[in-house]
Amino acid sequence: MRNSSFIFKSSSIYFILSAFMLNSFLGCKEENSRSNKKDSIIHKVKEVETDQNKLFLTYVDSVSKLPEAKFTEAGIRSLNKRFFNKLPVVMYDPTKEDNGQSIIIQYHKDKEEYLKMGSEIIILIPETITDSLVVADFTDYFGSIKNEKPLIGVTAQPLPVFIQVSSNRAIKLTFKNNEDKNQAGVTAVEVLNYR
Repeated sequence: MRNSSFIFKSSSIYFILSAFMLNSFLGCKEENSRSNKKDSIIHKVKEVETDQNKLFLTYVDSVSKLPEAKFTEAGIRSLNKRFFNKLPVVMYDPTKEDNGQSIIIQYHKDKEEYLKMGSEIIILIPETITDSLVVADFTDYFGSIKNEKPLIGVTAQPLPVFIQVSSNRAIKLTFKNNEDKNQAGVTAVEVLNYR
């Protein structure tokens, strides 16, 4: 009788230890699976942001390379159709309220003949893209910033910077205040067409 009691206790202990080890193993595997899943989600989000940033830079490049005859509102609408399924681009419409997710495009032409700038295409960037699109992305893609001496003292908002892309086109970047200008999020892009 003692022997069978000992065997019962031993097998119970063995069963409990086996169940505990199996539970621990499965718990570790599940935790590792969750951790890998989180890492893969973060990786996918960063990958999507990178792809969207590249698409946006390609869009700005396309705007800056529009021929003179197509650097108009009709020309930009035609270009937007090519990017419509890839980027959330919409023309500015004062009668419609924006959802904060769209890239808003506005064409502006100066009627004053004496002004150096003839027309411009203004691109307002939503927060979702601004947070991952920085000044360095533009300098890596388009080239160095044209340094100009500020005409006024220190300002709360940093002054825009310019990148000359051709003899009659420049890109003007407006960005968030940041100690490192290269890592500052870009809030607006203007493609300037000079006379």
